Amino acid sequence: MQMYKGLPVITNKIPEIERNGIPHHLIDCIGLEEKPWTVSEFVKETSHIITQIRSRGKLPIVVGGTHYYTHALLFEDATLASEVEHDGDSDVSDIEKERKWPILSRSTEEIYARLQEVDPEMASRWHPNDRRKIQRSLQIWLTSGRKPSDIYAEQQQHRQAAKESEDQNKLQSVGHRLEGLRFPTLLLWLEAEDSILKDRLNKRVDAMVQDGLIEEAQGLVELKKNLAHQGISVDTSKGIWVSIGYKEMEPYFDQRATEVDSEPVSQKLQEALELVRAGTRRYAKRQNRYIRIRLADALKEANQLDKLFLLDGTSLDDWQSSVFIPSADIVNLFLKGEQLPAPASLSTLAIQMSQAILEGRIGTQRVSRKCETCQKILMTDKEWAGHLSSRGHKKNMAGERRRKLPGSSSPRVSTNITKTMQDDPASLLT
Repeated sequence: MQMYKGLPVITNKIPEIERNGIPHHLIDCIGLEEKPWTVSEFVKETSHIITQIRSRGKLPIVVGGTHYYTHALLFEDATLASEVEHDGDSDVSDIEKERKWPILSRSTEEIYARLQEVDPEMASRWHPNDRRKIQRSLQIWLTSGRKPSDIYAEQQQHRQAAKESEDQNKLQSVGHRLEGLRFPTLLLWLEAEDSILKDRLNKRVDAMVQDGLIEEAQGLVELKKNLAHQGISVDTSKGIWVSIGYKEMEPYFDQRATEVDSEPVSQKLQEALELVRAGTRRYAKRQNRYIRIRLADALKEANQLDKLFLLDGTSLDDWQSSVFIPSADIVNLFLKGEQLPAPASLSTLAIQMSQAILEGRIGTQRVSRKCETCQKILMTDKEWAGHLSSRGHKKNMAGERRRKLPGSSSPRVSTNITKTMQDDPASLLT
């Protein structure tokens, strides 16, 4: 989000005064009216910048947030974007692609049904409501003529072949590229205890409001209207339009435009801000999950899991000793090619997360399954097992069994009637 021009509050850009003269690349480089970058465009431009930085004898530092993008940058086969664009359509806009393949603009249900037809294995990996991933997978098939699941299978075979290679000298010489990493990489993961983190995230939103969040969101609403008046189509499912802080605020501005009474509008504002806080907390949770599962799995396959270091930022009073000094020491050791400490040795939180990473790999195979009783869709073995053992599922199952009993459409009601008759038979007359 920080690649988009302006909006320093919504995108939480580091202020110029805090950059200490250090060049920050790819900030404020995409106009709000421009087509959002694809992950392949990001990887291409970022790789070019990294090459330039290294040619000057400097150290490139990739600062993340959006782990899907940084993952695609670090690992050569992390994305299928190159397969999507191999036919020369890389400069074709999303609108033109949807004109060429109308199915891409239809409802999520229709797109998912089509993906189930052409590549049921790939469809089973996505939640039926995850429009962007479903659309992306179908787009791969439409543009390349190949099943995305087949492409993934080929990538897996390539990685497996590299692991099983008996020519260790060749494996050593090819180095990180054969193992999947584009560059020798060290990863520093800033984390904090959950209760402290939630409080900070809530306060962060409050600070954003003080710094002008509402005004920035209103400006985006006005920009969207102006672009519409100019006949410029805006895909609000991508880019800056899905940023936390805007999409939650937009309904508030719609309400304010039509509501006369100020009190409901004020209440709507508080509701919108609470949605921003909740969205921020959910995003932090997804970031944590991405690192523990997807990134950790990729690092393990590349034999580089020992390069992921969690730094405990729970106590800001201990920042120097808990974060700054250990991170500087680890970076120096890494650059000198010397032995690194064990990641779990840094803190109690690091030990806990190391264990969570090990547990996170158990039962994480993504397969869409629906509990017909609860009308809920689960995506992994672990989630499915957890749901089956949950109190809510057991309660719904018990209710379903009662409903199926012969002559007993609602046992709970009949029990209440029996109790009423015992207490006061005459009450049934009223």
